[in-house]
Amino acid sequence: MNRSRAPLAAKAGLAALGLSLGFSFSATPAQAVDLNQACARFAGKLNAAVQSGDTAKAQQIYQVGSQRIASRFNGATCPNVQPPAAAPSN
Repeated sequence: MNRSRAPLAAKAGLAALGLSLGFSFSATPAQAVDLNQACARFAGKLNAAVQSGDTAKAQQIYQVGSQRIASRFNGATCPNVQPPAAAPSN
């Protein structure tokens, strides 16, 4: 194989391997998410869990989501997202 074509052939092979494994390649860079967008997504996930009646899942989403928001946005919180009600004790 010609040396000048070897890198091109290797890249083509890696791309084909990636596609066969289910990886997608995109020229579009990842979109940055601001705090308002992150809070809206967080509220949507939490609301879906609350509406489903799964209080344990709602509690987990709130706990993990609050930690993620704080860590990714320098300690920020989502004031419009309230903690879900605790599960009723029987």
